[in-house]
Amino acid sequence: MFLIIALLIGAIGASIVFIGKEADLETKTWTFIVLTAIYTLIGWWGFYGWLLSTAWPLFGGYTAWLLLWWIISAVISGLINENITPAAIFPILLLLVIIFIVSANSEMFNASSYSNLIGKIQDKNQKHWSQDIQPLDPTHIRLVPKDLAISLAKTSLAKDGATLGSQFPLKEEFITLQKIKDDYFYLIPLDYKSYTVWTQAKYVPGYVKISATDPYAKPILISDKTMRYTPDAWYGDNLERRLYSKYYNKVLKDWSFEEDDNGNVYWVITVCKPTIGYSGLIVEGVILYDPQTDRDEFVAIADLEKNHRYAWIDRVIPSDLINAYIDYWGDLKDGWWNSFWTHFNLLESETPSMNYSADGRCVFVCPITSNNKNDHAMTGLMYVDARTGKFTYYTTSGGATEKAISGAVNSAIRYKLWHADSSMIVYENVYGKLSSLVPIMGANGNYQGLAIVENENKRVAVGSTPQEALMEFQKVLMNGGGQITTDNSKDLMEYTGKISRLGWNTSSTGKEYYIYFSNFKNSFVVSSSIQSELPLTKEGDEVFIKYIDSKQATIPTLSFKNISLGLQSSKDEKSVNKQINERQKTTAVKADVKDFKESLKNMSDDEIKKLMDKKNK
Repeated sequence: MFLIIALLIGAIGASIVFIGKEADLETKTWTFIVLTAIYTLIGWWGFYGWLLSTAWPLFGGYTAWLLLWWIISAVISGLINENITPAAIFPILLLLVIIFIVSANSEMFNASSYSNLIGKIQDKNQKHWSQDIQPLDPTHIRLVPKDLAISLAKTSLAKDGATLGSQFPLKEEFITLQKIKDDYFYLIPLDYKSYTVWTQAKYVPGYVKISATDPYAKPILISDKTMRYTPDAWYGDNLERRLYSKYYNKVLKDWSFEEDDNGNVYWVITVCKPTIGYSGLIVEGVILYDPQTDRDEFVAIADLEKNHRYAWIDRVIPSDLINAYIDYWGDLKDGWWNSFWTHFNLLESETPSMNYSADGRCVFVCPITSNNKNDHAMTGLMYVDARTGKFTYYTTSGGATEKAISGAVNSAIRYKLWHADSSMIVYENVYGKLSSLVPIMGANGNYQGLAIVENENKRVAVGSTPQEALMEFQKVLMNGGGQITTDNSKDLMEYTGKISRLGWNTSSTGKEYYIYFSNFKNSFVVSSSIQSELPLTKEGDEVFIKYIDSKQATIPTLSFKNISLGLQSSKDEKSVNKQINERQKTTAVKADVKDFKESLKNMSDDEIKKLMDKKNK
């Protein structure tokens, strides 16, 4: 196929040497034959190696090759005719056509088309965020960064005393984070080390599976999956080359190596097409390729949601497309002139990070900030469903950028030879607060602990385990003047009752008291550093607690009061507590009013009329 295409383009590219009157026909003919042969050989090599997609206007890269041949042929035509010939008009006209297509489809003339690639954005505020994003589950915190996963995987490349890595190294660029059943893993495929290994080995034996939640778990070498067609195989065994013959008119992106819930592995490849000239890629669906059976299947993006058999596929929308969509929207939502001259309210995304929602769906979370490089404030978070591409924008009242978060963590641990892994900042709802989870790495690249950063004011809590980090974070919030309730989480609960059981434990965070009530299936933990009444508390005492219902087995308590003791507060303590309660109520009312105003914007005329009629009654 590539030889025929190269011959066709080569012949067309060389044919313009016949234009011109000075040279004789024999000279033109031999020049045509020689140029066609040279163009065909070079083009054959180039087309075979680069696998050019024809999805772009004018067949994409193939037209670029034709333009190059016409330029060379026009120059040679001038030389053999000893004068500039009309052949020069061909490359000039083709170049003008390409320039016209690029210009006509530029952001200047298509600002709305580019900004609308993101689709309809659901706008919500920070209160909605604390309602929609469920509280952190401490048993499923992603602690392992990619670099650590790769380092751990390299220690597993041995089977029956033989080192597989000498023939089949890890294909690190295709490391894939995935939720498999109820836990999170990295998958890294093995591949041929070299051409000689490919000629000797019949297949690649498998892949490595690494826990993304436990940095101390042993990597698992899966060595019973025989895969012949891989990214580093040669000639017809090359995976991209094998799929090209069927999908040459598509743009293939984001090659992910995933495992379904039954242990079968697939390459999941996103299929895109341009919609605005050479730009404006949109996702049409995915190719599922089984490397064991050599079968492929195209699944349209709409069918992924309809058919339950594809539920195991975590992501369809590539992160670089999400980044581009957000940047187009942030830059062009108020028109091209504003982005070029006025520069009012220009926004851009930081690095998208993968996370998983409470229902197990994969989402990309993108912090949004202004395009001013000196601005260290986050204006909101963009959540993107990785399967459907649905965008939800949560505006925030300030917050730290990725750079500021990393700086805050590094400042907190500067006395040790540790550092924050800024490549894996995960945003979570921690006790109703928008918070960043940042793994802490040692100088040798080993996991040392977890940092939790409150985004609003960059307060940092550090622990060697997630549980310790959460307890430290509780102290940070409670020692900050009782502002923990100002995010108005719908899961904020209060309870008054008698203690059935009481115990305590000492950890690196200090003494922790565990409280159990007979009508709960959870226990509650309170740190003695934030409540002086705890050492005097005993079983049978009536107490008041405030907590966020995170459904954890042990729930950190945000507020504690021993009613049975009846300890008196000083006048100043009462005054401070009164001010805190009033401030919290005021904040809640303001948030409710803002939320109601935003709801009104989305109401139909009939809904507003019904609301008015209800008010008049």
